[in-house]
Amino acid sequence: MSKFAKGKSWIENRLSSDVELDGRHWTVNLLARKGTGVQGFRMTVIYIPHDGGSDVEVDLPNAATTSDVHRVTRELTDEPTRLADMFAAARSA
Repeated sequence: MSKFAKGKSWIENRLSSDVELDGRHWTVNLLARKGTGVQGFRMTVIYIPHDGGSDVEVDLPNAATTSDVHRVTRELTDEPTRLADMFAAARSA
């Protein structure tokens, strides 16, 4: 689906097109969406395996504004070690 077809209640940003974790290659996206009973956006980092299989999701604290969503996107894009740590914590949980 094109980003132009989505409403303003949904933001998806690519954090990495190809990162190797646990010997597999993953695409990593940040998904922010407005929800009922939530001020601002709920944010989730989603790891999508290139070779198929189940996604791995990591919930982040809520963001108050779109600017906050973009700030978190910049921070995570610049910190591949943090992405790897979040992935490892989600897999061990």
